[in-house]
Amino acid sequence: MKEVYRKDYLGELVIKRIVIRNGKKERETDWVSNTIDVTHVSNKATCMAESKLLKQSFYNQVANNSGGNLGKDKMQVYGVDSAWKYMEPDFLVTKDKGILEAMIKCRYPSKCVVYTSSSNCIRYPGEFYNVPYGTLNNTQATAIWLACFDGHKEVYIVGYDHTNPKIVNSIESIIKAYKNVKFIHVTDTNSPHEWKRRLNFSALTKNQYVSHCDV
Repeated sequence: MKEVYRKDYLGELVIKRIVIRNGKKERETDWVSNTIDVTHVSNKATCMAESKLLKQSFYNQVANNSGGNLGKDKMQVYGVDSAWKYMEPDFLVTKDKGILEAMIKCRYPSKCVVYTSSSNCIRYPGEFYNVPYGTLNNTQATAIWLACFDGHKEVYIVGYDHTNPKIVNSIESIIKAYKNVKFIHVTDTNSPHEWKRRLNFSALTKNQYVSHCDV
């Protein structure tokens, strides 16, 4: 995992399709420019995945965070997969075709920026945004990476409870790469030891997070 930022990102070539010509595979590519200008009031962001430990109403509560006095600490919110059912964040990450098709039916992509893989962007033209540098491995880690990529210096990780080892390790690699970013796991249980050993990691309970971030 490399430390990269949107401010340095102009766009990239993406593969549209692979065709066979004269018995050889050829890649047809398109240049995709960076069309997203992420301007945030504060350096804070929250990444939210679906968790059975959270009430559905809490997702909308976070998405509509006030940011305290004059909104100076208003956070941008990055949703993950099925969290879209409960909230309209600033950004959402998914590569699930069922979710993407359900979003299109209810015009959800007009309400927030939805990131997915380049192949899904080609499959559903004009609906979604490609994750820069093809960094989409698992969506939980990708949402956190995007928050860092967009220049946030405090990233709150909410709904990431009982994650599997692959996701835990992917997120640890992001925490390790972005040493100048503070990562705060919001949980009433326990954080993975792989995260806790990083100096730029800490944890808050849900109530502490609500108070600290004026959610």
